[in-house]
Amino acid sequence: MSGHLKARFAPWAIAVLSGLIALALVIYIAPIASLETKLRDIRIAAMQPPADPSSDIAIIALDEATLAGLPYRSPIDRGLLADIIEALEAKGARAIAVDVIIDQPTEQTKDDRLRAVFAKAKVPVRFSFSSSSRIVTEEQLDYLTDFVPPAARIEAGLLTDPYDGMVRRINPGGQLRNGKRVFTELKPEGFVPTMARLSGAQSPPRMPLEIAWRARPDVEGQPFPTYSATYLPFLPDALIAGKTVLVGAVLSMTDRHLTPLSIIDDGDQGHMPGVMLQAHGISQVLEGRMPPVVPLPWQVAATLLFSLTGAGISLWRRGILFNVGVAAGVAAVYWVGAIVGYGQGLPMLPLVGPTLAMALAMWMMDLLIGRGERQQREFIQRTFSRYVSPSVVEELVRDPSTASISGSRREASFIFTDVAGFTTLSEKLEPEALSDVLNSYLDGACKIILDYQGTIDKFIGDAIMVVFNAPITQADHAEIAVRCALDLDAYAEAFRIDCVARGIPLGITRIGVHRGEAIIGNFGSQSRMDFTALGDTVNTAARTEGVNKYFGTRICCTQAIVEACPNQSFRPIGQIVLKGKHTATCLYVPVAADEDQALLDAYGEAYRMLDNESEGATERFEHLATLFQDDPLVRFHCERIAAGHASTKVVMDDK
Repeated sequence: MSGHLKARFAPWAIAVLSGLIALALVIYIAPIASLETKLRDIRIAAMQPPADPSSDIAIIALDEATLAGLPYRSPIDRGLLADIIEALEAKGARAIAVDVIIDQPTEQTKDDRLRAVFAKAKVPVRFSFSSSSRIVTEEQLDYLTDFVPPAARIEAGLLTDPYDGMVRRINPGGQLRNGKRVFTELKPEGFVPTMARLSGAQSPPRMPLEIAWRARPDVEGQPFPTYSATYLPFLPDALIAGKTVLVGAVLSMTDRHLTPLSIIDDGDQGHMPGVMLQAHGISQVLEGRMPPVVPLPWQVAATLLFSLTGAGISLWRRGILFNVGVAAGVAAVYWVGAIVGYGQGLPMLPLVGPTLAMALAMWMMDLLIGRGERQQREFIQRTFSRYVSPSVVEELVRDPSTASISGSRREASFIFTDVAGFTTLSEKLEPEALSDVLNSYLDGACKIILDYQGTIDKFIGDAIMVVFNAPITQADHAEIAVRCALDLDAYAEAFRIDCVARGIPLGITRIGVHRGEAIIGNFGSQSRMDFTALGDTVNTAARTEGVNKYFGTRICCTQAIVEACPNQSFRPIGQIVLKGKHTATCLYVPVAADEDQALLDAYGEAYRMLDNESEGATERFEHLATLFQDDPLVRFHCERIAAGHASTKVVMDDK
């Protein structure tokens, strides 16, 4: 990629890179991820609009008033639990969950009564269960598994954030095996999924899910109707009928958990009782409310948008203070809009990631712009000094827009050269002598190419590939290529004659010239890169060089070249179907300034007669052979006519 194109595309590449880095930091760097989470918690706690109390869930609270009437506080009186289950069933509860771990025996009669009530209950009743060593000992687990049958167990454990201890996600229960959630007797389904399903939910979560907290109806109200167990016998049936009822402790020192709501509420909502926390999860699933976190594509889009914004601000090039001021203003407007907008129904837009992405993009752009011109000059000089003349390199440095080396499609003219019989020559000469000959030959050829501002694409042994109109634009590149080919031919023939005179049997240099579209640019890897051209046009140019040996010519040009060179004279060779092609193309030999005009006129007339299959074409070529017996084209057509091919159409069976 050229310095100019790199300068054009680098800002957006930097923006994308900055966005990806910011996303990675937010996802994988704990302090940054925690900051984003805290900002989300603030909006959840402060900006959620009020909501009516749930009509699907009720909580029977084991509170201080309840415990005050019992003979002991712990374990919870089993007779009381039995009474609660009977009363709830009588009042028409849809399903009952007892958020109490039955992990030790109490009074035998009360334990037996609770077993009996549970066994005969017609309404679904589930008990909290845990096999975690942090909650129950082995002895307690044995009692718990004996008391609560597998079908009645629901996982009571909560998922707490390892960094701040807050509960933000629903525990689906069970355990992962090969990417699937599996439930067993000791790892049952979670509290929320089980009770949501018993309450009519079609697809309870099977993976951890962010909780969509239900807001209070007002400052004093509760999101879920909550009644003290003490007053359950006196509650109207209508308050319980058809509802999922959760029974659990709401004591000040028992089963309390930090939640995002604790930022502004240190009461039941902030340090939330476990039973109420489970109610939030069940309510979310029943109502189909999505968690407040925006989907990952939204996060990516917002982050990349701010990366682009940071890059765009830097491209104004107004100075660091200006950039910082504008960026701060953009970030402030976004933050205020995101925080206030959440309370008005907007999604939970990310804050840290986009802001960080904008800052990173601006910082990286500042580095890029600060070193851009020097890097551009170094890149152009390093890239093209191997291919083109120093004057072209200087032009590219002065105006990088003249170069296009990013692998773009453009029209160009191509020269391919090859020395006939060079492989045989290399077998005869000593390596040192061969090296001297080849280096001398290439030095002279390259000087001519660079004088015409051609770009040396590559050397393949003695062969040379040359491109015109890339990397710099040359309006008359076809004519330049033909003039260059003629000078190369004159140089190569003189070089060959000199070598032969010195006893070195160097063959003629065959040259092919073609014009057309190709993909041109730098191709390769990080460690090695070449400026080259790719495509069918390049292949055709190479074949054009190769067919010279069939015609006895040294230069062969295609119709595309001839059409672009109105000021250059050419001699037609014939309608040639190159190997691998299906249609014929006329090939030509360019006319040098010292060509015999009599030969040109006579050949032109004879060729037209042969092309039109006119009578007398054969005689005309036979007559030309007596006058110009050394001319390769006259000899070529005479040989074809003698072989019965009195036509200008030639089908090649080789390259």
